[in-house]
Amino acid sequence: MSNPSEDNTSQLAQVLQDIEHAAEQAAGWLSERDRLVAAAKALGGSHRQIASRADLSHAADTALIKQPVTSSVTQGRSGR
Repeated sequence: MSNPSEDNTSQLAQVLQDIEHAAEQAAGWLSERDRLVAAAKALGGSHRQIASRADLSHAADTALIKQPVTSSVTQGRSGR
């Protein structure tokens, strides 16, 4: 017969590990979104075009679109 306390501890450890993994994935996707927003801006995309597709509706998020574009943005994924 298994110990409920040990089962709970094991399940909690697994869920915490899953949370960590999901947080890493979310950070990666946000970074990719930011890179793509900058690339769209460099290609002449309008604020409205970019914000609607990137789900950037808050003023704090749209500041990302207003940031200066660096030359590395237009180089694509070659640095990965």
